[in-house]
Amino acid sequence: MSKEIFYIPNLLSIFRIILIIPVGYLLIYRFEKSNTIVIFLLFLMYVTDLSDGYIARRLNQVTDIGKIIDPLADKISVVIIALIIYFKGLIPTWFILIVILRDLLILSFGIYLKNKKKITLMSNYPGKLAVFSIGLILLFAIINSELLSEINSFLYYISTTLILFSSYLYLIRFFKIIGEKNHGK
Repeated sequence: MSKEIFYIPNLLSIFRIILIIPVGYLLIYRFEKSNTIVIFLLFLMYVTDLSDGYIARRLNQVTDIGKIIDPLADKISVVIIALIIYFKGLIPTWFILIVILRDLLILSFGIYLKNKKKITLMSNYPGKLAVFSIGLILLFAIINSELLSEINSFLYYISTTLILFSSYLYLIRFFKIIGEKNHGK
């Protein structure tokens, strides 16, 4: 195993993955009694997500493993939390399908690029906004207040637009890289 796994940004991403265990447990088994703890843990996950990339650039610790672990931590977190909240009946089926399909698409293309072309495609800014909007929807669903529910109705449309737009940009970059690599041979 490479020593790069022990770089601070990569440890933060791994920590974010580990935090899914208590978050998932609390959401499944103690939903009504532990909202404050879950919200705190989600905030902690969000802070580690923001700080790992910043620290990686600041300390010159940007690594290929970090480019994989960070978005993987995001995908694992979003999908697991979204599925739990979906099964609690707090988000609609159409939204969970869009979120999961988006993540499967990005993950599949990312694996292809890494295995076939030795390239790790970084996330784009609209993709980061899409994940943030998904996170807000999930957070508001967990809080489960009537006011936030009305805001969430509007957020579904914003989030869906961001998901579609960022996926479109990701696909353009993917096919551009595939085209460049094929023409270079």
